[in-house]
Amino acid sequence: MGLLRRHFLVLAIWLLACGPALAGQGFSLTILSTNDIHAHLSPIDPMGVMCDQAADAAGKCQGGVARLATAIARERAKGVPTLLLDAGDQFQGSLYFAKYKGEPLAFFMNRLGYDAMTLGNHEFDDGPATLAAFLKALHFPVVAANLDLSASPELRGLTRPFVVRQVAGHKIGIVGLTHPKSPEMSSPGPGIEFEKILPSVSRAVAALKRQGVSSIILVSHAGFEADKKLAAAVPAIDVIVGGHSHVLLANGAPGAVGPWPLVVPHTGGSPSLVVTAGFWGRFLGVLHVTFDAAGRVATYGGNPVLLDASVPEDPTVAAALARYAKPLEELRSSVLGQAETALDAAGCRREECQPGDLLAEAMLAAGKASGAVAALVDSVNIRAGLPAGNITQADVLTAFSRPSTLVTVTLSGKALADLLEYGLGRLGVHGKTGRFLQVAGLRYAYDPDQPEGSRLGDVQIADAKGWFSPLEPETAYRVAITSFMGRDGAGFDIRSHGRDFTDSGRPIAAIVADYVKTHSPLASALDGRIRHAADAK
Repeated sequence: MGLLRRHFLVLAIWLLACGPALAGQGFSLTILSTNDIHAHLSPIDPMGVMCDQAADAAGKCQGGVARLATAIARERAKGVPTLLLDAGDQFQGSLYFAKYKGEPLAFFMNRLGYDAMTLGNHEFDDGPATLAAFLKALHFPVVAANLDLSASPELRGLTRPFVVRQVAGHKIGIVGLTHPKSPEMSSPGPGIEFEKILPSVSRAVAALKRQGVSSIILVSHAGFEADKKLAAAVPAIDVIVGGHSHVLLANGAPGAVGPWPLVVPHTGGSPSLVVTAGFWGRFLGVLHVTFDAAGRVATYGGNPVLLDASVPEDPTVAAALARYAKPLEELRSSVLGQAETALDAAGCRREECQPGDLLAEAMLAAGKASGAVAALVDSVNIRAGLPAGNITQADVLTAFSRPSTLVTVTLSGKALADLLEYGLGRLGVHGKTGRFLQVAGLRYAYDPDQPEGSRLGDVQIADAKGWFSPLEPETAYRVAITSFMGRDGAGFDIRSHGRDFTDSGRPIAAIVADYVKTHSPLASALDGRIRHAADAK
């Protein structure tokens, strides 16, 4: 036997002997994650407004796809296998989506090399055609185990329940989960079924187990509370990358609601890890996990990376973004009016807020031509705040970017009160759905400490002279609402309680723009139209 043949024989014997041991070893993985970016491709200020170069250079801005590219490249350069995942809501919230829809979002997600994403509820906002174009442009899979698109001609076959990825010779299962109440929060269109969370995820996990997959990641847009429950209920899930609730888990970061990762222990087994990285692309989630020989979580670490001025922009990505940004300059330089102070949207889903007052007053003013005496607007329509000083067309389109038009409808006083009560149904940071109602021509009190269905207190409505009197249950009132609510969006069930629906066809953003022009400078003080019951006594 020749020397070379002997060497090959020795090598073959060594591989046969050591192969099982090598296959049984653990492995390390870095999971990079984003969620709820909402089309914020450029750096933004704390209000969610696209920054100009001066503000960004002064370190006042965060996020942006060019900084995200740098942070991802830095993690990949460390040599540990990585997966880049997104937990949904890429759509809706900036000029990029208002002008281009999903095209630049798909372009940059492909450029950054995502491995998988799930769908957020806002991916359905513009209907199936826009979503289908986005999905077809992606170079990676979109997963949603609880989504049945088989009856949708536009979307059929464009998602799958899960995908399997090979990482360092090991199979990783990536399961997707979109929000089951997306039809209440968005506009999916016909032929789309959203199934219950637990049976859908359990079915996908079981299918992966039958394929010999022992390490499972869930990419979820079900919300933080649902993610924690799933982690406890399905021990086979190793990691949940979450979105929808816009909360930050982090170690030592201001505003974090818990540690990174949140550890959900299981008796007699390895834990499940839950992570979620805020919103608007200010952070890149970085989770380091070591899996044991059985493919389960052994050790973990990491923390979200804040994408502030300390993270330089990737020059090639910044140059590519500039091609999309340049056509937006006209909108950013078109001044509509001024605001005395910044209008902050932070509390719009739980209390009266400045952008909510502005939006509702603009809708009421426009609705008076059709007899409206009050306005109700679901706070999901408020996507960002407005800056102090000049307010541009771009600011308004960013803050009120959701595609909706002005509708007027006749409702009884009882139906109005029922709608207000329903809007109070999911108060709180983690369970909000955006159905909290901002109002004009109305004022009401509520008690958030009361059980759901019993939170609404005193309700008053103004007459033509602005005098307020108690809402009369049997009296008919003409009310301005959004077309989203008019379609029973967010579960408001207006169709069965209202009559004489009139759709103006006028986009909400255009109505606000006209209002800013005629009412500038905007006063920013709240007037107490929405009060906590304790403060109303």
